[in-house]
Amino acid sequence: MRVVVFLAASLILSACSQPAERSAEVASQEAAPMAPAALADSAAASAPADARGGAAPQAPLPVSIPMLAYSYDYAISAPPKAIRALVTRHETACANAGAAVCQVVGSSVAEAGEDRVSGALTLRATPVWLKRFRESLSAEAKTHGGRLVRAAVESEDLSRRIVDSEAALRARTTLRDRLQGLLASRPGKLSDLLEVERELARVQGEIDATQSELTMMRGRVATSEVRLTYESGGVLAPEGAWSPVGRALGDVADILAGTLAAMIRTVALLAPWVLMIGGLLWVFRRRLPRWGRKTKGAPKVD
Repeated sequence: MRVVVFLAASLILSACSQPAERSAEVASQEAAPMAPAALADSAAASAPADARGGAAPQAPLPVSIPMLAYSYDYAISAPPKAIRALVTRHETACANAGAAVCQVVGSSVAEAGEDRVSGALTLRATPVWLKRFRESLSAEAKTHGGRLVRAAVESEDLSRRIVDSEAALRARTTLRDRLQGLLASRPGKLSDLLEVERELARVQGEIDATQSELTMMRGRVATSEVRLTYESGGVLAPEGAWSPVGRALGDVADILAGTLAAMIRTVALLAPWVLMIGGLLWVFRRRLPRWGRKTKGAPKVD
């Protein structure tokens, strides 16, 4: 109430002082006439912006830098024997940089035969180290007889989520402090104290969850994820004039192998039926002569 009365009195006093100051200013202007140059400058200063020939300069608006989380996807095609060497080389380079700069999230190598080897590597690194690593990928692939066949980058803007989480964290922190003060300075009924403690525990849990989410999002902004896939398929000899003939011969071999496989499946499917029908015919022919002798030896009936 005192604050309201003080604000009202201040407004009244300021309103009363403005006419007196204005009258004193007018009186001083009448007592001391201004020089022509001063009058011109005063008129130019008091004129609107449009009359002076242009809009008044405005202060630049603050520009916020977007907080982006980048993820990179690369695919390398190389000879089968070079796949494991490339995976080991890239994994070692990340480990040598240190955990604060690069971390190995996952690594795997699979062999489906001598000519079919694949690998996968997932890293999370800082932008500075990652820039040098990405620039050297193509050269390293060529050194091992392969090539970089895919390079893709994606980004996710986390600015709004981070700002909203920070605002929610500040609000919940203020509420927690008030609840702690209420719990410490206002003793009351046991049921009321328990209710305040339950609310305080709930708010503290939300604060911890928000802090964890903020830490995760800031980590995604500070470091980028890199997914590397290695495949041995597709690494062929250079194309030449006889390449179509080689592909045609390969197709012929595939067709013959497919036809032979179909014949084997057909034989395997029909063999049980052929054996069963052949056995029934053999039994029938063994018993047929006996039936004929019995028919010929039977007496005729007039």
